[in-house]
Amino acid sequence: MNFIKKINIQILFAFVAGLLLFSACVDKNDWDVDKSYDRLFRPTNLTVTGITATTGDVNFVAIPGTDHYQFELSTDSLVFDNIVATFDTTVNSFTLDGLDGNTIYSLRVKAIPADASKDNSEWAGVYFKTRAEQIMETVGAGDILSNSATLRWEAGATVSNLVINDADGNEVENITITAEQKAAGELTVTGLSPETSYEALLMNGVKQRGSAGFTTYPQVPEAEYYIRLQAGDVLTQAMFDEITASTVTVTFPAGGFFTFAETLTLPAGVSFNFFGLPGDSKAILNLTQLELGATHDYVKFTNFDISGLVYDANGTPTGGANSYFINQSGETNTATLEFSNCLLHDFNNTPLRLKDSADKYIENFNIDNCLVYNIPDSYYVINVSASNHVIDNISITNSTFYNIGRLFLHNKSNSNSVLIADCTFDDIIAAGRYFFDYSSSYGPTNGFTLSNCIFGDTQDDTAKGIRFNRSPVVTNCYATSDFVLGGASISGLNSYSGASTDLFADPANGDFSIADELFDGKTSAGDPRWYFN
Repeated sequence: MNFIKKINIQILFAFVAGLLLFSACVDKNDWDVDKSYDRLFRPTNLTVTGITATTGDVNFVAIPGTDHYQFELSTDSLVFDNIVATFDTTVNSFTLDGLDGNTIYSLRVKAIPADASKDNSEWAGVYFKTRAEQIMETVGAGDILSNSATLRWEAGATVSNLVINDADGNEVENITITAEQKAAGELTVTGLSPETSYEALLMNGVKQRGSAGFTTYPQVPEAEYYIRLQAGDVLTQAMFDEITASTVTVTFPAGGFFTFAETLTLPAGVSFNFFGLPGDSKAILNLTQLELGATHDYVKFTNFDISGLVYDANGTPTGGANSYFINQSGETNTATLEFSNCLLHDFNNTPLRLKDSADKYIENFNIDNCLVYNIPDSYYVINVSASNHVIDNISITNSTFYNIGRLFLHNKSNSNSVLIADCTFDDIIAAGRYFFDYSSSYGPTNGFTLSNCIFGDTQDDTAKGIRFNRSPVVTNCYATSDFVLGGASISGLNSYSGASTDLFADPANGDFSIADELFDGKTSAGDPRWYFN
């Protein structure tokens, strides 16, 4: 046992001595070199910055001993299976151009040595995405209609088609761009829906070159000629004097303020639709005075705040008020004068007066779905007081009138008909004044119909009702206990035992919602906007 151990120790010493002797014969710095590692370092800190739709700034740290750098550009994410460009450069900072917008790219670089005995460096790579290209113009308000929109882009640009998506991103139309449209940089998309939001994507194959969002206008009345006003536009007489068409639609943006400090005269022979576009608030139309022309098939106002207040240049009320909206002195023969979904308020005298000696005839005068308020005991809201002044057919429907001194005067001539239906009246008729006054000699020859109305508080106990040469037909109409007439009573009104403050939610502040759920007419009488819910 000891013998074996001794031999093993001797062998170990001999092995160690041999190893030390071998080491002593080799130079400590004379190592063999693996030629596969005799290459340049790869470029470091490779970045692409300042990225646009078509360019990007390339930077990296230069490598000593490099003859040039070799690049590959691929449209994927660091896979380099779809190489679209290869190029060489001797600089370590430059701009890539000619890129496609909204595209994923990978860029890689390796250093090529000046010493041919050395190998190239390994690749260094970076991933980036270009911004969406934008060669489309913003869609102007004047380029939008209710069913179409004209889209514009950089004329002559390389494009193939326009994709029209709805607000949820669903494709609704894909339009191939013709050579003529491409050269002009313009295309009109038709067949769209009114009041609908769209996004247009301008494409070149699968590449997007631009986009533009827009919302079509509401369906506006058709006309031969359109005036599309924008916020900040100024009304002028010249704007109307230069009209040569026979039918005109003038649109006003929601919330816009439009004023004219002189009398605005409409040209004869032209029919007008003044149309306030829908929005959070109505366009304010503030005219010192409007004069109708000699003839019109129609003059209609839809969805306006027609205000008699005086405003400063910023659209802030100054505390004053204009006297009239229409104060007609010249001759006119107008088939239809209409106010729909409007506010008519705060005139010192009246929204409509026919005056002076010239003949005036309005065949149909309509107020529908309007709020009419704050008109003092100065003139009647509709004021006609000459034998050659006639408003033939009066229709007042689905509307609310409050703080009104007098409503209607037509006391020197007959008319054809009067319809007052589904209306709410409160705080009306000043001392000794009439609600409707034809005098005792005249009236509507084909009848006066009063239906589904509510009459609230009168301004004075001497207020008077309807005066004309016969009696109105009254159905489903109600009067509160504070509707008190001192003369010309209205027969056939149903009595409501409470006052207007019992029936309406907050009449002092213009809220005429039915507050009494026991009221028989809670869903059948008065302006429908106030029905009991």
